[in-house]
Amino acid sequence: MELRAFAESVLHGRTLDEKLVAVEAFSDRAPGPAAPLTLPARPPELAFSPAARDELPPPSALADPAAAGRLLHRFANHELLALEIMASTLLRFPEAPAVFRLGLGRTMREEQRHLAMYLRRMRELGVEPGAVPVNDFFWRATASSAGPLDYVLRVALTFEQANLDFTRTWRGRFAAVGDARTAAILDEVYADEIGHVRGGLTLFRQWKDPALDEWTAFERGLEMPLSPARARGQEVDRAGRLAAGFTEDWVDRIELFTRSRGRPPRVFFFNPDAEAEVARGRPGHQPDRAAAALADDLAPTLALLAAREDVVLTPRLPSPAWQRALAAAGFALPEFLAGVGALADRQVGELRPWGASPDAAARLAPLAGAAALWTPSQRSASSKLVALSWRAALLAQLQDPELAPPEGEACLTLAEAEAAAARGLLLKAPFSTAGRARRRGPLDAAGLAWAERLLREQGGLRVEPWRDRVLDFSFHFDVEPDAPARFIGICRFCTTPAGQFTGTRPGRWFGELDPALARFLSQDGRAPRRLRELGEQVAAFLAPRLAALGVRGPVGVDAFVYREGGALRIDPLVEVNARTTMGRVSLALDPRIHPLSRARWELLPVGRLGRPAAAWFAERVAEAPLELERGLLRSGVLATNDPATAQAVLGVLTVDAGGPRGPE
Repeated sequence: MELRAFAESVLHGRTLDEKLVAVEAFSDRAPGPAAPLTLPARPPELAFSPAARDELPPPSALADPAAAGRLLHRFANHELLALEIMASTLLRFPEAPAVFRLGLGRTMREEQRHLAMYLRRMRELGVEPGAVPVNDFFWRATASSAGPLDYVLRVALTFEQANLDFTRTWRGRFAAVGDARTAAILDEVYADEIGHVRGGLTLFRQWKDPALDEWTAFERGLEMPLSPARARGQEVDRAGRLAAGFTEDWVDRIELFTRSRGRPPRVFFFNPDAEAEVARGRPGHQPDRAAAALADDLAPTLALLAAREDVVLTPRLPSPAWQRALAAAGFALPEFLAGVGALADRQVGELRPWGASPDAAARLAPLAGAAALWTPSQRSASSKLVALSWRAALLAQLQDPELAPPEGEACLTLAEAEAAAARGLLLKAPFSTAGRARRRGPLDAAGLAWAERLLREQGGLRVEPWRDRVLDFSFHFDVEPDAPARFIGICRFCTTPAGQFTGTRPGRWFGELDPALARFLSQDGRAPRRLRELGEQVAAFLAPRLAALGVRGPVGVDAFVYREGGALRIDPLVEVNARTTMGRVSLALDPRIHPLSRARWELLPVGRLGRPAAAWFAERVAEAPLELERGLLRSGVLATNDPATAQAVLGVLTVDAGGPRGPE
């Protein structure tokens, strides 16, 4: 039979018998002219329905013959769609290479067999064609194919690759309810699909742009609504893909690939030197080597803040092993992209740099909305001198005798700074982060040079008493225009004696406090929500002031409890971080910690580990493998950035079990 006649029967036939026409052998001597794209003809009962949805039953429902039959009805529609798409491809591209056209004819005969098996089995289960509304998604997703390579990308390497997963998954589910006959059908379909994918992969490798690696050529060759996310199911069949000829690296990428199928993704971008960028006031800040290494290492940590539909920009892609470990711990894996260029042709949602700055706006400039990230008025929001005035106004408003007095001042000259340092006061740069750029005590020659430089570059220094701190914590909230602050939570963090950030205590840290401190914070149990209510007051006070400066999104406010003359006091507004902070990341860890466990999250300098981060962490995992109970982290260790690539710092979450284990 001529391929053209076969394709016309499948595409234009109005009965299932016409679409299932038996063909023993093909010839392609008369492919004819290219035919325009036309919708397939169908029996009335299988006409496309705008309201149809591929709603899949829970596995337990497969024991019901009617539910199983309705599922097979959907599978039959998918096979029919595949036949119609292949027929249309033959008619639209008569000049395609013979290896492609004849191969497509052979594949169509196998798809006919699959369709016939599904029809027969669903009828045995009491379900007739037309019992379930059917959709045309696959047709719409392939209708704009521009040629054979486009077909291979969309059908063989996307839909048929995904069917490796779906057939294996549903085969297991049917077997689990004792339906061996349906399971056997799916075994046969699965074996054929491996061959279909193998054939498509062979042609793809011959036809792709030789300047691109296989994955890049595949990803760039797809257009919405298709992406590599459509080429997999929930459970990735590694063995089937390897049998089809894919590499281990390809399977890793498919297994870990995520992309939004609905809302445009939020884009997370890590610029930990945001304060220095803000201080400069214009693009072009050059981070020092330590800051650059920190940015490289910790960029993947933003995955803890992202949803599955989001994008995290990283200087290099994290390893598959680390991504799998993060997913196994219950975190959603966003899409990781090495550079903003990969998003240039995509619609994106909110841009979420670590900190709004001129450099962040410039780096994200190819994306819509980047220009709105930064306005000069936002500079004041990051200034510790401005925060000093806000602090005084807040304390005057709260009038709580257990809060700190409104101390602190601004030094605008070198003489003032030198005199303050001689009195033992703490000097801080107006724009700095994580406890850096600060001095205490009399200034030596290097200290004077430091103060002089900051006075020249940042316009002043903040000066305040050194406090005997007993608890560091931070309040976190979101600022949006014309809306009240959305309070997020309170993070307990840890610092060195010099005040530099080292980590946090995620989870239920309040119960770990010294009893006297806990009684103070709760006013002997009379005000168990005292700290949260204080945080909400701070957020309500700051939000309109920050919004007026153009700040949008996450804000963290550092605070602490200190001891003075035997009494405890709370300083509720030490510094305002008008950006994302590590405390905000730590709050994202809280819901993953089992309520009976205790956790600490540390940012460890790799240079102090004594060996490469990957080797050191492998030993930690061997000693304390991560264990979950009821889906929550019960004990063990988790790396929050990739040990395989960490050069400067490694984030490690350590969870210690406490209390009795509950039933699984």
